[in-house]
Amino acid sequence: MSSELAGRETDPRAKRPGTVALELALSSLNRRYGPGAVHSGAPPEIQGLTTGVEPLDRITGCQGLPRGRISRLTGGPSSGAFDLGLSLLAEVSRSASTALVDFTLGIDPGDIEAYGGDLDNCWLVRPRRPEEGWAAARALAKAGVELCLLVAEDWPRLTPGAAPAALLATLSEGACAGMVLGGRLIPAALRERICLELECWRLDWSLAHGDVCGLRLEAQVARSHLGATGASCRLQLNFPRPYPLRTGLEALAEGDEDEELPVHLLQVAESRR
Repeated sequence: MSSELAGRETDPRAKRPGTVALELALSSLNRRYGPGAVHSGAPPEIQGLTTGVEPLDRITGCQGLPRGRISRLTGGPSSGAFDLGLSLLAEVSRSASTALVDFTLGIDPGDIEAYGGDLDNCWLVRPRRPEEGWAAARALAKAGVELCLLVAEDWPRLTPGAAPAALLATLSEGACAGMVLGGRLIPAALRERICLELECWRLDWSLAHGDVCGLRLEAQVARSHLGATGASCRLQLNFPRPYPLRTGLEALAEGDEDEELPVHLLQVAESRR
């Protein structure tokens, strides 16, 4: 055996047969499904964006909504998923910048403010075309918003084929958490790139003096790239009220009309794994 051949065989930098093909396959899969979708050894640690509700943070697998990834809130009519999404956006906006891409063109920013959100920290996008909405989401995520919420009813019609992959690539470069809300059907191009899916359903309405003032709901991990599914928690979601909830008869003091009332969005009723 020549010394030249022996040197090639013992060179630690020499690639084994099939290594190049494996690297190409891994690169292709990561481009298709997002950075980190396929990896060797232990999965990469994903940081969570806290929701402000400890039991909800606990079931996600990363102590909140996964940063650099796309999450989804889903549920049937009156499940509470829509109001939960708005209340989470409002919660994050109190301390960080957020973005709302409203493909429905029907969300009133006042609803976010009513849940205690800071509209100075919430950027609303109402796109004329689907491509504009996805481009705005990428731009705002790159600019540093902490949470980007995209809301639509007809995701198959409003999701250009390459848009979810492009958004995921942008999210993975920073610390923004993406979340999609609304609609029961989503296209495969979007579904394949969802890291965490929380399914909601209503347990009961909350009543006060005959009025519906909120609902009790359960949120369960339906799909996850972060761990096992099935973990759930129960939440009490209090709807914003235009007037204080008081009982009995009392004198109207001067200045009561302008009294600022604290709004408590989410209260934990019970949590379980």
